[in-house]
Amino acid sequence: MYRIGICDDEEACRIKISESIRNIALKNDIEVKIIQYESGIQVMDCEKPDILILDIEMEHIDGLKVRDLLEQTDNEVLIIFCTSHDEIMSKAYGRNVTDFIKKPVREEEIEKKLLHAINIINRRVKWICLNTISGLTKFKISDIVYGIAQGRYLKIYMLDGSEYFITDKGVSQLYEMLKDMNFARISRSVIINFENVNTIGDEIIMTDGVKLKSSRRMKKQIQEVFLIICVKWQGLKEQIDDFRINII
Repeated sequence: MYRIGICDDEEACRIKISESIRNIALKNDIEVKIIQYESGIQVMDCEKPDILILDIEMEHIDGLKVRDLLEQTDNEVLIIFCTSHDEIMSKAYGRNVTDFIKKPVREEEIEKKLLHAINIINRRVKWICLNTISGLTKFKISDIVYGIAQGRYLKIYMLDGSEYFITDKGVSQLYEMLKDMNFARISRSVIINFENVNTIGDEIIMTDGVKLKSSRRMKKQIQEVFLIICVKWQGLKEQIDDFRINII
């Protein structure tokens, strides 16, 4: 279950967003609990959500202050800001800010931004269990560097230099399990963990120094996805389009 919070001092707006979230949950077969907050003070004093759709312009404590308070408490609440003023967005970036919704809100936009935030929550899963030649083995997802199909098996390479043959999953199956956790399929036989990439150019250089080749068809797409991830990791506020000119 995902706890979805809506903080807006306008009751009509809270009701409209709540109805949209119920429709989205039903459509996507997602179990949610909706929590409504009339003010930023209620957000800090009451049950915390997993995802907070937060109005920026509110009396007493505005959305930017709520964001700052949540970050000071080291809270993992993901924030989707809601505003009718584009000019405010440049001030609204933050560690846990995932997206912006412009008022008046549209259900299709809420769906897109909400599902993105849910995917981020799902990526927080830290472990995965896979069958190896030795038996069922638990792996820390962030420690997987890359995987390569080898004969009947998939061989994965870990940060500590260890290697494992996966006996019950191929490249396609493992990619489907990990694609929302910063993994990419760079060719028919190889998947990589973007968290363990150092450089992407003519070759992809992993943190262990291994150099991999992407298919020509996938090269530009992989570079662009890596760029977007880097922008998010570094908290940069510049527009992604400004960086695309530097892609090889």
